[in-house]
Amino acid sequence: MAKFESLSSKEAKELEEEAVEHYKEKVPKKIRQTYQEPDIIHKVKSMFPFQLFPDELLIKKDKITLVNNVGPGMRRMRDLHLHDIAQVEADVGPLFGHLHVIPKLRTEEPLLIDRISRKEALQTRKIIEDLIESHQGIESTY
Repeated sequence: MAKFESLSSKEAKELEEEAVEHYKEKVPKKIRQTYQEPDIIHKVKSMFPFQLFPDELLIKKDKITLVNNVGPGMRRMRDLHLHDIAQVEADVGPLFGHLHVIPKLRTEEPLLIDRISRKEALQTRKIIEDLIESHQGIESTY
């Protein structure tokens, strides 16, 4: 059995970026879009006619960001790191759904995006769960 060698930080970063690119290919092209930020894996947006200022959920390789658009030019942003997520729930109806991202620390408010399509809610839940599983072994900050 050969002895293991540790990777340099540059090699580790390249390996991580390669894995993220490989995972991006699994997301259907119809859903995946090109974004300005290279580390965004998936983006979900509330439906406009049902919400005047649509909320956004950005899934990055190490955290999830919820952007609540309160008014024109006004927004509230909340981040939750992947290793701090306890569970993800997608509640769906015949047409629409919403997604709950519940943190391990139960005193924190869960991230909630509603008025999204049923398909997006289920697909986003699966993406977040896969990312959480891939981050197993990373210690929580709590």
